Amino acid sequence: DITERKRLEEEHVRLEAHLRQQQKLEAIGTLAGGVAHEINNPITGIMNYAQLIADAAPPESQTADYAGEIVRETERVATIVRNLLQFARQEKQVHSPARIADILEQTLSLLRAVFRRDQIALSVDVPAELPSLKCRSQQIQQVLMNLLTNARDALNEKYPGYHPDKTIQVSCCPIEQEGRPWLSVTVADRGNGIPAEIRDRIFDPFFTTKPRDQGTGLGLSISHGIVKDHGGALHFETEPGQGTRFHLDLPVAGDGMRDA
Repeated sequence: DITERKRLEEEHVRLEAHLRQQQKLEAIGTLAGGVAHEINNPITGIMNYAQLIADAAPPESQTADYAGEIVRETERVATIVRNLLQFARQEKQVHSPARIADILEQTLSLLRAVFRRDQIALSVDVPAELPSLKCRSQQIQQVLMNLLTNARDALNEKYPGYHPDKTIQVSCCPIEQEGRPWLSVTVADRGNGIPAEIRDRIFDPFFTTKPRDQGTGLGLSISHGIVKDHGGALHFETEPGQGTRFHLDLPVAGDGMRDA
């Protein structure tokens, strides 16, 4: 009886914590969605006028260069706005079949040059015969991008220069959840690990240990929301001084997913 009562109390505490997290995400999501919509129109206007200037300016001129830089910077802001809208669950996208190997390759194509510059070795083990997912591939790419850049930051913090352990390992394997086929993608680094005192907060919106000019604290909370909308799970294992392994688990063939 004592054991059962303790188990029920622990389950009650866990459910309360989960409810508080959901309420927090919903409140921040409503605010983020409103801010994103207000920003979207002026950013689109700036981008369009900059493109008009670039088109009218002589090629290779300083004016064309400046206008091109404005377009690039406004596109960067537009990406942040899209992230906010996704966080607020206000963008409607359709699930379509996709191979995890293709999504990962598209993500790594954007990061390989950065990894080389930072002297980070990359190890990829994703079998070609894995089943396809039915997902929003751009959103899954966004999750992978966040996990990989976080791993990069962790390695750069521990090893400012070259080190043989400065490695990111990416793997994927089939698993089974409640009798259904899933895929589990693991992104592992050999950084310092996640301190015990912040492990319960890393999925909180706007929580970050990075300087203000390097992180907003939205990356993992957005990723958590994306994975949940896909019927999957995002979780991690970490060891102080040894590194961290993030696991992205997704159901195959759309099991448990919503097309909203």
